[in-house]
Amino acid sequence: MRDVAIIGGGLVGLCAALVLQHPRRRVAIIEATAPGQLQNQGLNARSLALSASSAQIFRALGIWPQIEASAAPIRHIHVSVRGRWGVTRLRAADYDLDALGYVIENGALSRCLLQAVRACDNISVEHGAEFESLAQDATVSIEYRKNDRGRRLEAHLALIADGARSRAREALGICHRTVDYGQSVVICNAEFSEPKIDTAYERFTPQGPLAMLPLGSKRYACVWTLDPQQAAQVMALADPEFGARLQDCFGFRLGLLERVGARFSAPILRTSAERLRRERCLLVGNAANALHPVAGQSFNLSLRDIACLYELLIDQDLASLDGDQFTSIAAEYENLRAREQRQVIRYGDGLVTLFSNELPLFDHARAAGLGVLDLLPALKTQAAFAGMGLSFGGNRLLRGHL
Repeated sequence: MRDVAIIGGGLVGLCAALVLQHPRRRVAIIEATAPGQLQNQGLNARSLALSASSAQIFRALGIWPQIEASAAPIRHIHVSVRGRWGVTRLRAADYDLDALGYVIENGALSRCLLQAVRACDNISVEHGAEFESLAQDATVSIEYRKNDRGRRLEAHLALIADGARSRAREALGICHRTVDYGQSVVICNAEFSEPKIDTAYERFTPQGPLAMLPLGSKRYACVWTLDPQQAAQVMALADPEFGARLQDCFGFRLGLLERVGARFSAPILRTSAERLRRERCLLVGNAANALHPVAGQSFNLSLRDIACLYELLIDQDLASLDGDQFTSIAAEYENLRAREQRQVIRYGDGLVTLFSNELPLFDHARAAGLGVLDLLPALKTQAAFAGMGLSFGGNRLLRGHL
């Protein structure tokens, strides 16, 4: 019997285990893939942006020094509209912060989290464990298959963290809504001749946003939103032609684009679960909400889900809670998280609507809006704190301690 079972051992599942474990609580992770599958490095590595709130959570867990050693800080953010004069600049120093956020390779973050998990005697990880079904009564009974053998795990609480296409969410009968933005994202790394190692760029074009996130040295992570036909076209180009198209869209703020790495493309969809709980099972991460990449908030929102759950469970002996007590805690979790999730979704969708519209009137209005925002410190501070995940209330983890 485990206190907590986590279905999904990706980045979110590993973080949840580290947050919810303590000496009197046993945690199990069930993960379908083998360990060490996020091994791409260098110019072909996939990356993600960590908000300031996420850095605070990792500080509270005591693993921030290891993560920071592999992360590139974002101390400046430059937001512009292609072909227009409006610009907004955000600076960490204006808010007495060392950084507004950080960029880290997925593989590097995964290695740090796995190392921390393996150092915890009360966390067990079942890799290569394919989820099959679950049932709930006084506990949660999870059926999975490993090495061609059926196995079962019992827990007092289960977290569903197996991604946007969650099989466990489906097994619970929780429906979800999918929004197709009619866009695709093209992701790659690029090297520039004149890098600004602590500056991130968000450049809005009529087809969608183009982000350049610093990875250290000359490397930047590129997240380029296009309509599906354009995405297919640029994916089919040879590297020199692709680089020329990317340079034309982004401009020369980082000098000449010298090299690009492997490219990845996918349609942009947003999925939202109709509810976050069912009896002793709670949804976290992309199983609850998978967002448009325009604001880079999916993983950071997931960590705040976990931070909220930590606050609700910090003094609880899960083995002693009856069904009514679990229901009360689950309902509070859903109420608290649904509010912020709706706000973050509206924020992201608003950016998509405003900055992916090709009408000339919108083009001038959004450029003027960025110029005005740069002159209004109060509004700019509000936007900065929303992006850092620090405007939705705090708890112990978000203050950087357990």
